[in-house]
Amino acid sequence: MRFLVLLLTLLPMPALAEDILLSGPPIWESAPLIALAQSQPVEGVTFTFRPWASPEELRKTIMADEPLMAVAPSPSAAIFAANSIGLRVLSATATGNSIAIVGRGEPLTRLADLHGEKLALPFKGYLPDLMMRRIGAPGPESWQPHYTGDHIAGMQLLLAGRVDAAMLAEPMATLALAQDPDLRRRADLCVLWREATLLAVCPPAGVVIANPAFQDRPEIREAYRAAFAALAADPGKASALLALHFPGMDKAGDGFARIEAQDLPMPDRAAELAAFYAKILAIEPAAIGGKLPGPDFYGQ
Repeated sequence: MRFLVLLLTLLPMPALAEDILLSGPPIWESAPLIALAQSQPVEGVTFTFRPWASPEELRKTIMADEPLMAVAPSPSAAIFAANSIGLRVLSATATGNSIAIVGRGEPLTRLADLHGEKLALPFKGYLPDLMMRRIGAPGPESWQPHYTGDHIAGMQLLLAGRVDAAMLAEPMATLALAQDPDLRRRADLCVLWREATLLAVCPPAGVVIANPAFQDRPEIREAYRAAFAALAADPGKASALLALHFPGMDKAGDGFARIEAQDLPMPDRAAELAAFYAKILAIEPAAIGGKLPGPDFYGQ
């Protein structure tokens, strides 16, 4: 009996399986996480994707004991950290051709070229609005914001001719153009942002965060980078993955196909994310919790 017990102690024990919750909203940046849940590429790890529907739901999920990787708006992540909610950023995503000013008229090289036109935006004080204000101050001689309170309403108002232009994220920009041949992409938000701020990358508006229960492992990061790279090479495929959890997203393929996505892994690319936060802090400190995140936020 003693020999049997000794023998059992010498035998290699099977590794304990680890469950990791993945979460995100219905945007392109969530697709690499859904790809992980579909492919299960890391031995001994079970990935499960579950959408979050509100910042409060995301906050509660971060604070739970279950290991979590989640896509979050970069301002929300900074606000959580400023309020002592434990998290760190694993990666940020910069996307070109993802948000456009759509309307009738000539291409824009600066916001002043709108000459006081009414521009539909979803919400006052949210990231698109803050970025626009950093690019160019609103006014009767430049652009005048029209806040819709909804992500889809801007497209509807534009098609109805009730606003002159609208800031539309993909796939809504592509859908609007398909419905009215007189519409055009008058400007790409990334281009305007880079020219106004002199920053090298498009705005890293989304980040992948992890909570304290998440045990960082190289193979998990490698699996995420591989999933991201595959989708960045063929961004339209994100629509089919998102459609597994978000009804109607299967129609987003044409719009997503335009996106140029860049992965900014932390802490190596922390400088780009920190520079973005510095620009937002100068416009509206409360939008990122009143201060710049510290080194721990970036995993430094």
